[in-house]
Amino acid sequence: MANRLEGELPALVGGRVRELRMELGLSGRGLAAAAGVSQPFLSQLESGQTSVSLVTLYRIANALGVTGPELLPTPLREGIEVYRRSDFTELPVADRLGSASGIGLWRAGRTINELFDFLIEPGQHIAEWFESTGEHGVICLEGCLRVEFDKDDDVTLSAGDVLFYRGPSRHRWHLESETACRVILVSTTS
Repeated sequence: MANRLEGELPALVGGRVRELRMELGLSGRGLAAAAGVSQPFLSQLESGQTSVSLVTLYRIANALGVTGPELLPTPLREGIEVYRRSDFTELPVADRLGSASGIGLWRAGRTINELFDFLIEPGQHIAEWFESTGEHGVICLEGCLRVEFDKDDDVTLSAGDVLFYRGPSRHRWHLESETACRVILVSTTS
């Protein structure tokens, strides 16, 4: 089920990060510090030698003053848009072994610019803090998921429940069921 861009994705993301960093006149060391990553990691990313998790992608995007989807290649289509499974890209949630991953589609320059399908198995790591802008919809298809907000009450979703929230928001997820949880995440720009 590999995406046709899978092999090219690190180089495409890294090239975009470097392009934006140069436009802003930031040093690699400065961007790395602002994003909370090491300078060697940023250098490897910019040269296409390593991939990036969702958490790190958003940290770098925030440091560059853009959204996560603006760092990713986006197929531009007019009118009715149909995307096949091969158009989605798989990314880990966090930068550690045992992290859950999701398959995502990004549409930079569109109102709805992200769509993710997460299957979270018991024991997988998902509890990284995310900071995001825009509006988000979380649809729980199976299992049970708790969304922890740093400035609001936690929300627990069961199968069939939907949560909407608007950023800027700092939040993280926790698997609350003993079985897998499947969640769809839809995001918009601010």
